[in-house]
Amino acid sequence: MTARRSRLALLLAAGTIALGAVGCAPTNTTKSKDFSGVKAQVANTVKALDDAYDDEQKDNNGARTVCRQLLSKRLVAQLDARGGCEKVTRKALDDADPIDMSVQDVTIEGDKALAKVELKVTGSHKRNDTLTLVREGGNTWKLDSTTRGAVEGGAGKK
Repeated sequence: MTARRSRLALLLAAGTIALGAVGCAPTNTTKSKDFSGVKAQVANTVKALDDAYDDEQKDNNGARTVCRQLLSKRLVAQLDARGGCEKVTRKALDDADPIDMSVQDVTIEGDKALAKVELKVTGSHKRNDTLTLVREGGNTWKLDSTTRGAVEGGAGKK
């Protein structure tokens, strides 16, 4: 795997949370199973990161959207301490390479949700990550952290 950066990784790793690391970034091809209710809200937050990436490429508004609408207050504070959420996020979005991502499963426990996502990194390589989201302000789900899975596929695990 090359030194390409994950949009997800860069955004959350910049806030001291590893959301992937080397190699991938979701694109507007994020897919979700048919979720309903609160699970759909969580899956939609993950999908919204793709939309923010597209916005950043078109009109430089994606970083603002990510910081104001998609990241948890805790993560925004960490990014602000590292030079400003929008500045750090804009660089992460600009440095990212696209991948396909699909939300495979969502589990909810109180004000915390886990979204299991499959990332198609390169060719037949894939990785399964778990994103942690937190509920803030009633029914709004915000990205808070991730657990990165191992890359699989091609000639075997990498």
